[in-house]
Amino acid sequence: MKASERIGQVLGLFTLTAPERGTAEVASLLGIANSSAHQLLNGLAETGLLRKQAPGRFRLGPMVNALAQVLANTDRLIEAARPVVAKTAADYGETCHVVELAGGRLTALSGQAGHRPVGVARDWISGETPLHAVAAGKLLLAHLATADLLRLLEAMPLADFTPATVTARSHLRDQLAEIRATGYCAAAGEWHADLATCAAPVRSHAGTCIAAFSIAVPVSRFETQPRAYRTMTLEAADRVSARLGWRDPDRRAGHIALPASPTLACNADEECPA
Repeated sequence: MKASERIGQVLGLFTLTAPERGTAEVASLLGIANSSAHQLLNGLAETGLLRKQAPGRFRLGPMVNALAQVLANTDRLIEAARPVVAKTAADYGETCHVVELAGGRLTALSGQAGHRPVGVARDWISGETPLHAVAAGKLLLAHLATADLLRLLEAMPLADFTPATVTARSHLRDQLAEIRATGYCAAAGEWHADLATCAAPVRSHAGTCIAAFSIAVPVSRFETQPRAYRTMTLEAADRVSARLGWRDPDRRAGHIALPASPTLACNADEECPA
């Protein structure tokens, strides 16, 4: 394995639920010798990509944050996504993200929490979000090259979260083919019973899907107007794509009215699980 691939694997091990890792733990997760893990982790700590917390214990380092700031201020996709994410969240009150697939994991490039009394937390998307149980993951999988998709599906565990979760690989492949053909995905209650997500492709100037615009809402609210949420998601994705130089002659942006008093999916003073 190339050194760059191994470095990517190591950095990908640090998540919101596992922000700190030990040498033996990394060695076990990567299937390498403790001595190799020790050398790799200490080397990354010297570059600032990791920070040594204690002997044999590491967290992400300051260089990661510095690189993230550079990316956030120079990446054209992030620049195009920010105002559309902010406006869509403000107009409709729902939690919105632009998401890409990196190293087999979802990465939020831009995100904004909704302002409705009952909604979904902004940080529901992370490297631990299951691709097969949320709309953004499925949509981005659907637009992978066939060889890349088959390789990822072979290695990806299809955990069973709710009765609605798709766990059969043949069923998932059929679903992905339909998503690619329609250019839209909705997943209701597949990861959490009261979480519905919608996603549509963000395209480059050449029309290639490079990210997904995602909207997350309580299932009960989604079920009142699924077509409105579909239109909202598609139009928001088109707006980001247009800022990147792409135009779809078959769709025009518009404003879709949603219910003023939606059915509440959980207690008014609580946030829906995400």
